Amino acid sequence: MHKIIFLDRCAVAPQIQLPKPDFAHDWVDYEFTDSDQTVERAQGATIAITCGAPLRAEALAQLPDLQMICVAMTGTDHVDVDYCHEHDIVVCNVPAYSPTTVAEHALGLLLALRRRILAYHNLLATDQWYGEGWQTSVFLDYEIRDIHSSRIGIVGTGMIGRAMGRLCSGLGMDVVYHNPRETDSSLPLVEFDELLETCDAISFHCPLTESTRDMFRLEEMKRMKPHAVLINAARGGIVNEKDLAEALKSGVLTGAAIDLVEQDPIQPTEPLLELMKLPNFIMTPHVAWSSRQAMQGLWDRAIENINQFVKGTPINRV
Repeated sequence: MHKIIFLDRCAVAPQIQLPKPDFAHDWVDYEFTDSDQTVERAQGATIAITCGAPLRAEALAQLPDLQMICVAMTGTDHVDVDYCHEHDIVVCNVPAYSPTTVAEHALGLLLALRRRILAYHNLLATDQWYGEGWQTSVFLDYEIRDIHSSRIGIVGTGMIGRAMGRLCSGLGMDVVYHNPRETDSSLPLVEFDELLETCDAISFHCPLTESTRDMFRLEEMKRMKPHAVLINAARGGIVNEKDLAEALKSGVLTGAAIDLVEQDPIQPTEPLLELMKLPNFIMTPHVAWSSRQAMQGLWDRAIENINQFVKGTPINRV
């Protein structure tokens, strides 16, 4: 009988139904697991499920019964995949379970920035808006810009990046992509310099790798067009957070919206939380992926990954 341990049940909304595996098993849930609790909790487990709980080599070396890690997400940077390959531990993830949900969130962030929706909402939440002459009903505190006919550069050409491109194209934007490894000649690809210098908005939809870490620093932000904005719904660490804060405070960057930070999950000590009162900054806590429809589809496929592994025909191997 397989022992299945779920390390971070808190990542699943209560309304989501978790299908039961097709085989006899012993299932143990933990709401949240710190890295120093992993070894004790996973002893004897043959299958471990993780959304974001780390499974590093040091812990994996102390779990001799472990045969499979089911990553109930797409990203696998919290799992030591190289160690698993070397020790015959199968790692399966759920790729592209709902690319449109992240793209919709990124588009929402872009619209909120360009239309200054939160800035005006917060203005009306204060007593600063009804000064002299307020009866004119004209509010010009923050400049609003259309996205129609503007150019957006999408970093990444995977399913999410392409979904973002389709949404933006439908709103009349000029869509270009940047990915040095892309070979699809049908895509409007641009070099990095053109991306920086011609785009009114840049949206990230690429993995965090050695080549993309700190991809956008203050130097790159200074080369962007005046009034350009950044959207990051991909991974923290792609945009240098210290430089982002400096660029927003100094006016180098007109606006930025992000869904996740380098230290995930977000901590109360996160430096970017100090920017929350800026009218040109929006941050959400890594929720772009978590629509109800997307989460249910994610779990249906995650459990199917486990079923197929036990049958001896694993799918979605990393």
